Amino acid sequence: MRYLILYLLKNKKEFTLNQIARSAKINWKTVDNHITYLIGRGLVKEIFNSPYVRIVQITERGLAHLKNAKKP
Repeated sequence: MRYLILYLLKNKKEFTLNQIARSAKINWKTVDNHITYLIGRGLVKEIFNSPYVRIVQITERGLAHLKNAKKP
């Protein structure tokens, strides 16, 4: 699931959590939990946060991790 999120971010660079949830067909709360984990690992960074929307972007570290990860 995290690989899928990173892959989506790689292709578009910026996504809201709702866009990720719709594209990946994953529950919004699940996406929120995975994004929090990915931010903690430094693979994703939050570029905008408000009470209504969070926008995230993949980092260079995230791109390198995605390149080295085994595809499902």
